[in-house]
Amino acid sequence: MCRIVLIIFTGMLLAACNSFDFKHDNVSVAGEARPIKRIAVLDFEFSRLEKGRIERGKIERAINAGDIVADIFTEHLLGTGLYQIIGKKRTQSLLAQSNVVWEDLLARSDWGPIRDLLGVDAIVLGVVAEFGDWRSKLNWGGVSVFTARLVDLNSGQIVWSVSANRNLALVNAAGATHAGAAGVVADLKAKLRA
Repeated sequence: MCRIVLIIFTGMLLAACNSFDFKHDNVSVAGEARPIKRIAVLDFEFSRLEKGRIERGKIERAINAGDIVADIFTEHLLGTGLYQIIGKKRTQSLLAQSNVVWEDLLARSDWGPIRDLLGVDAIVLGVVAEFGDWRSKLNWGGVSVFTARLVDLNSGQIVWSVSANRNLALVNAAGATHAGAAGVVADLKAKLRA
């Protein structure tokens, strides 16, 4: 009898854990684009007003979420072999020496100076909408929602755009980001090779 109750309880617990999981990806690739070989990935923007621990929602958000998500995304993108990726520290140093800030990049109409400064064909710009570890009475997990776009520095056009949304039980925010990045990068590689 105890064994049956334990099996039923375990089944209910697993069902409750799985009901918290959510996954959604989107990958878009421009029809005609010139070949891109060398890229730089910048820190993703993370501009949520409430950073740090939010008690009412039982969610903890890292203040440096844009940095974390960019690093994880770069790791997965590098594994595809599609691009040569220059180091983030070098990119940040060159941009800082030229007094270029993230917000200025979005408003640019002429990308030539950035291309010449960094020595790359394109840059990845990203935005983190959510990144955090959450707790409920029955469960815990991580959430990661981000978008990344590759901008051709010769034309200023977007070559591809990916977005990943993961809310996973029993995984922290970094694990949710790895799952999202792995999914969209695999889809991106398949679409670029097709």
